[in-house]
Order: sequence, then structure tokens, then C-alpha cells
Amino acid sequence: MKNEYRKLISFGKSSYVISLPKAWVNQNQLKKGDLIYFDEKEKDLILSTGTNLSEDKEITIPVDGKSIRRLQREIISAYIKDYKSITLIGNEIKSKAKDIQNTIQNLMALEVMEQTSSKIVAKDFLDMNNISIFNLLRKMDVIIRAMIEDCEKMFDEDNYENIFHRDHDVNRLSFLIFRIVEFGLKNSSFVYKKYKLDSRNILHLWWFAFNMETIADEVKRIARYMAKAKLSDKEKKRFLKLFTEVRLSYLDVMKSFHNRDEELTHKVLERKEEIIKECELFYLDNQSKEFSGLMVERLKSMLNLVHNTGRIVYQYGFTEE
Repeated sequence: MKNEYRKLISFGKSSYVISLPKAWVNQNQLKKGDLIYFDEKEKDLILSTGTNLSEDKEITIPVDGKSIRRLQREIISAYIKDYKSITLIGNEIKSKAKDIQNTIQNLMALEVMEQTSSKIVAKDFLDMNNISIFNLLRKMDVIIRAMIEDCEKMFDEDNYENIFHRDHDVNRLSFLIFRIVEFGLKNSSFVYKKYKLDSRNILHLWWFAFNMETIADEVKRIARYMAKAKLSDKEKKRFLKLFTEVRLSYLDVMKSFHNRDEELTHKVLERKEEIIKECELFYLDNQSKEFSGLMVERLKSMLNLVHNTGRIVYQYGFTEE
């Protein structure tokens, strides 16, 4: 695509001017005397018609005739889209209040400020100036490590409830990261100043967080099937050996991410095919045993997700400020 260009014109002794494209002026309904905002980004100068950082968006969600699952989706969607006030209205508020409150409480910095028999108002108190996407990813990593440790003991200890609740914590952090990404794509100059991240970096971090959140989901599912699978002690040890290989792959990929070590990432990804083969052999030997197939398929899925995160590290890399 060919870039447009304008000639730089000297204006007096200390100023320079350029003309603006008429199509852009018309599209943004600008007129003589309107303020144009600019922001420096490395060698670029970004022009805009204003700033959205202080804009407080509001949304109203009708609840009548909707399932709890749909309301959860709409509330979470509004949260990710950075609405500062979320109002739910309807005659069914009273019967759905508990589920609505639980959904709101699971979203960071969102609080119920008003509640009646026909209305619930939630306000957001998140300050983007005090949020670090890298710190949130570190917190997700810490929780996922704990989930993996508990999962590894599932043949001997029933840790499923702990794993289940930790998965909710991972979800809360991932929703917040998705929200930062949504905000960052609309306020690229702000995010570049704060994190030195451009829009491409932000999308890659979204994909990284998405894969981490899905890894947590798979750990939860593996734990559920481990609790139900009827395997001999020998086959349990065999599966745990495979699980350990996947666990070590996850730990090394995250280490490579935090330390920006692309070479370590490549070493981890070289092990993938061999682990997949061992998983398939385990399945062939245990396919008649209930839940063993589901268990090993989820382990393979977890390994593929680890591979996805590793690909992001070696293909793109990040510089944490």
C-alpha cells in the first residue's frame, strides 16, 4: 500500500506546518479552530482528534428472558470493552441477583454500587496507569504452577477443588489482560509510552495469555479424569512420567519467556514430538480403560498449548520495561 506524503513548509522562524488530508478531516467532522492532539512514538508523530483515556463509557444490559450463562457473557464482554458503569435492569433481577453478583465479584476492580429488586449497578475502579500486563502474566504463571503441582498428586490426593478454584483465579487475570489489550489497541500511544509495546506486541501478548488460560483449563480437566481413571500402579507411574515431561516443558517455556531466552525455547520445542509419541503409545495400551483416553488427549492438548506459547517467545520476543 502506497503511503501518502506531505511537504514540510516553513512557517515563520521557529515553526513548520503540513497540510492534513481532506478525507481525514471530513471523516472526523473537523473544522477550523478544532484542537488536534499529537503524540510522539519513536520516529512517528501520531495525530488524533482527542483522547479516550478519561472517557467513562456506560452500558445497560436487560436481564429478562436471558439465561445466566448469557448474562455472564454479556457482563464479561462489557468489562473487557472497558465500560466504567454496567447497569443490569429487569423484573428478573431478584431471582438472578446471586449469580449476577458472583459474576461481578469475579472481575477485578468491578464492584456492585447499587442494587434494588429491578436494577444492579456495577462500577469499575481500574486505573490503567497502575497496571502492568507483565506482572499479571507472572501471577497467572504462579497460579498455573500450583495447579500443575496439585494435579500431579491426583492419583494419591483429591486436590480437584483447589485446582478448580485456582482456575477461576486464572480466568480473572486473563479477563483483565484481555481488557488491557482491548484498551491498548484503542490507545496505542498511551500503551507505547507505558510499556514500549506497539499494537503487534499487544496482540502477541493477548495470544500468549489466551494460551496460558487454556493451559489452566486443561490442567483442571486432566485432574478431573485422573480422579476417575482406573489404572494399575504401573500405568499410573507411566502416565505421571508423561505428565512430568509436559510440566517441565511448561516451566522451561515460561522461564524462557521471563528471561527472554529463545535458545531455551527451541530446546523445549524439540522434545514435543517424542512426548506426543509416548502419549499415543500410552493410549494404545490403555484405550479400554475408562477415562484414560480423555486424560491423555487433554495432556497432548496441554503440550500443544505450551508449544504455542514457546512459538510466541522465539518468533516475536518482548522487552519488559
